Amino acid sequence: MAPTIDTVSTDAKSIGDFYDRLAPDYDVMTTFEKRFIHEEPFFRLLVQRYRIETALDAGCGTGFHSILLARLGVRVTAVDVSPRMLHELARHTSGLGLEIRTVQAAFSELPAQVAGPYDALFSMGNTLAHLLTREDLRAALDAFARLLAPGGVLFIQVLNYDRILRTHPEIQSVKETKAGTFTRSYEYHGETIRFTIRKTAGAPGEEERSQSVNLRPVVSDELSGLLVEAGFEEVHLFGSVAMEDFDPATSKDLVVLARLGTARPSARNMEG
Repeated sequence: MAPTIDTVSTDAKSIGDFYDRLAPDYDVMTTFEKRFIHEEPFFRLLVQRYRIETALDAGCGTGFHSILLARLGVRVTAVDVSPRMLHELARHTSGLGLEIRTVQAAFSELPAQVAGPYDALFSMGNTLAHLLTREDLRAALDAFARLLAPGGVLFIQVLNYDRILRTHPEIQSVKETKAGTFTRSYEYHGETIRFTIRKTAGAPGEEERSQSVNLRPVVSDELSGLLVEAGFEEVHLFGSVAMEDFDPATSKDLVVLARLGTARPSARNMEG
């Protein structure tokens, strides 16, 4: 077997490189097609309840949630730091008759690259954990507030780091596919976690690959507090996109549904 290729990503450009390399396998890892059956009913309820006509998908990956929303009649702008992920999104939409605008940008570039306001903003797939300081997280939530219409909806999904930081699992998941076996693992380093995806070869002669990225755990209390500071109201915590009750000790995910206040954002939020 050829030697393992091991890379570590830290800044925005390197994170883009990390997901560029991951893009060809991403849909296999995340069971792209099967997720539509499970998640569509819940997103349909969100779109209907909050009358969502326009949405920004921040950290869209290969476009699962962008496509799901577009199928429900929402005009979607999809943003990701990885051009390869956006290429995969375009490949998906090419045969579906869907129009989804794509923008390559990091969260810090959103206000300059994307013009709101949107009825809703979605940040799924543990994207916020790539922000490695509290100030980076605060700035991203402020940017989200600036891009939403008053009363607009913010929907966030990250892993439940309240649970992860209590139990310190080394292996997050192991998924066997025709393309190979994908093992996601954690190493804990102070305030950050080194997240590694290792792909074991699926065919003879293929090399084993390993790549890593640093994450900062986003815990429920911090996220709730920063959302309120950014001008969000009605901050609700759930354990999944199915809106199950959030249990810090047992839930797999932390899902947040919040609405932006109708008052004008604070001066701090309007800067930049």
